[in-house]
Amino acid sequence: MSTRLKALAMLGAGAILVTACGGGGGTAAPSVSGSAAPSVSGSAAPSANASGAATEKIKVTLLTKATGGFWDAMIAGAKQYATDHPNDIELTTNACKTNDDTPCQIAEIQDAVTKGAQAIVISPMGVGVTDALNEAQQAGVRIVFVDNTIPGVVPDAVAATNNIKGGEAAGAYIKTQLKSGDTIGLLEAVRGVPNLDQRIDGVKAALEGTGVKVVIGAQQTLCDTKTGASVTQDLLTKYPNLTAIYSACDSPAMGAVSVAESKQHPLLIFGYDGDPEMAKLIEAGKTTATMAQSPFKMTNLGVEAAVKSLKGENYVKAIDTGTTLVTKDNAADFTSAWQ
Repeated sequence: MSTRLKALAMLGAGAILVTACGGGGGTAAPSVSGSAAPSVSGSAAPSANASGAATEKIKVTLLTKATGGFWDAMIAGAKQYATDHPNDIELTTNACKTNDDTPCQIAEIQDAVTKGAQAIVISPMGVGVTDALNEAQQAGVRIVFVDNTIPGVVPDAVAATNNIKGGEAAGAYIKTQLKSGDTIGLLEAVRGVPNLDQRIDGVKAALEGTGVKVVIGAQQTLCDTKTGASVTQDLLTKYPNLTAIYSACDSPAMGAVSVAESKQHPLLIFGYDGDPEMAKLIEAGKTTATMAQSPFKMTNLGVEAAVKSLKGENYVKAIDTGTTLVTKDNAADFTSAWQ
C-alpha cells in the first residue's frame, strides 16, 4: 500500500493539506471539526452552468488523487450514486498517476471546466490547486471536497471522516485493552496536520489518569510502513517493556508487526484507516484493532451534496462519513476491499 498524508479542518477554517493517508494512495482521511452541520436552510441558488432543460443530466466530475485501494473505493462510491440516479447525473472520473502530482490535478480541474462540468468533487492535492479551484467557482462550478480540504477555497460541501470523534473512539477502545503500568508508544504521522494530530490526541486524552505510560516516537512516520517499523524499533530499544503501539495510520502499524515478530516481543498494535491488509493482520491475530474510514461514503454522499446543491435542494454541508472499530470479531468484513 502506498502512502498518502492528509489534513482537514472545519469547513472554511483552512487546514493545510500535505497529502492523505489511507488506501491505494495510502491515509487516513481528514476531519470536519465537531459534528456534521445541519441541513442548509432554504434552497441553494442554481449554478450558472446548470441552465438548460429540466431533464438535462447534471455533469459531475470526480477527481481523486490517484487510483488503487482507497481511491478505487472513492471512485466506486461516486459510480454507485450515478447508477442509483441514472436520470440525474452524468459522471466523469479522473485521477493522476501519483497523489502528489499537482500540475496534473490542475490540468484536470481546468479540463473539467472546459468540458462543462457543473460540479467538481475532489480530493485536493494541496494549496497548489487553490487558484484553479477558485477559477472554477468563478465560472459557476460547484466544488465539493472529499477526504480533505485546503485553505483558500470555500467549498459547497465537505464529505470526510470526523477525526476528532475517530480519535476519541480509538482512545476509548485502547483504554479497555491496557492497564496501569503498561506502556504504549504513539506513532505520529505528520505533526501539525490537524486530522492526523486529532487521531493521536484522542488516544492521549483517553489514557490520562489511567496509569498507562504514553511515549511518543521521535520521528514522524509520514504514514509510511518502513518508517513505522523504524520508529517502533527505536521505541522498543528505549522502552524494553513496551506493551502496545498505536499509529495514526495503518501502514506504520503494519510496519510494527515485522519488528515485534523479529524481536519476538508481544505487542498490542492499533491503527487507524481500515486498510484491508490491516484487517487481515487483525484476523490473523498479529494486530489488535483499527478505526476504519469509508472512502466509498465520502464520494457517494459528496456527489449527492453536489447534485442537491445544483438542484436548489437542501443538503448537508459538513458530512461526517464516520468510523468503524475493526477488531477480530468483525475483521473478516473488512479484508476484501476498502469500505
